[in-house]
Amino acid sequence: MSMYIPSVDEAAKKIVKYYNDGAIDELNAVGEYLENNDVAKSIAGNGDEFHNATVRLTRAGFYDYAYALAKVGHNRYPRNTDLLGDLLCYGLHCKPLDELQQWYTKLEKINKRFWTWRAYQFSFDYWMERLPYAESDEELHIWEGIIEELFDSFKQNFQYLTDKSDCEKAYMMEFEYYNSKGDDKKALDALEEATKNAQTANKCAQCALKLADRYFETGDYGKSYTYADIAVSIKEDQASISLGYAYYILAMSLEWRERRNRSIAANLKQVYSAYYSAYMHLDSDRTNLLDSVKKQVKQLEFEYAQPSGIAFDSLDKEKAGSIMGLLSLLNAASEDS
Repeated sequence: MSMYIPSVDEAAKKIVKYYNDGAIDELNAVGEYLENNDVAKSIAGNGDEFHNATVRLTRAGFYDYAYALAKVGHNRYPRNTDLLGDLLCYGLHCKPLDELQQWYTKLEKINKRFWTWRAYQFSFDYWMERLPYAESDEELHIWEGIIEELFDSFKQNFQYLTDKSDCEKAYMMEFEYYNSKGDDKKALDALEEATKNAQTANKCAQCALKLADRYFETGDYGKSYTYADIAVSIKEDQASISLGYAYYILAMSLEWRERRNRSIAANLKQVYSAYYSAYMHLDSDRTNLLDSVKKQVKQLEFEYAQPSGIAFDSLDKEKAGSIMGLLSLLNAASEDS
């Protein structure tokens, strides 16, 4: 079958189309085309275009084709660290671990000043996946050293990242590593460092929410509330978290903090307001959390015989972010407190 693929975007489109059409022969032909370096080198596209096309493919579940297309991009742009990171990431879904070592070896030869967050993150994911296969304590120790050097180097090179909101990923990597080793102190220390570091303090919504979760689980509702409040107040990076869930943890933490302090009756309007915020920000498919909010509010109304004023049945989910409704309730809460 004669085939010509003029651009990386066209390659991604053909893969999706042929799969959806059930055109297996054509789909296999695309795969062969990508594996043939002599013809694949004619596929036009810059480094970002190759990366973006492979991302679209993985979102549709085509990790093997994304891997092949990333290889074409790498052959064209061998020092593009996003593409090398992509090869590690996609390869974890469709290739043997031993085959992926070559991509990390190539990354290692590039000064980390030029690494993107993907290079760090996907290298970390690769080594974390390899750890259980260490054949000796010595090998395990060496691999753990590589992982620790990755997040340490990531933190040392924040200044070179284009988007500073990516910086908190270094601390999330550090948390994941120490959490996997059962070292809770070092895991939580990493997250707390993110909230104190001047370069990440206003861009660490994920770290703050993870801290809120952990402290809520251990019953430290004061700290849980503090970190949930940090998470919802970080405007730059809210896309990295479920804002509705963050508000939910905030509300639950506030309620149980006030219960423990025996001051909930005096601050009931504030608690109601927090639950209202959670309900309005939760996506409609989070039915378990939405039901939990209703249950908590109804329980409080029953216990303290104070209506919340929240008409759950009539709330418009399409206006979940209605600032006017939220401000109205917050103003009422401040007037009654």
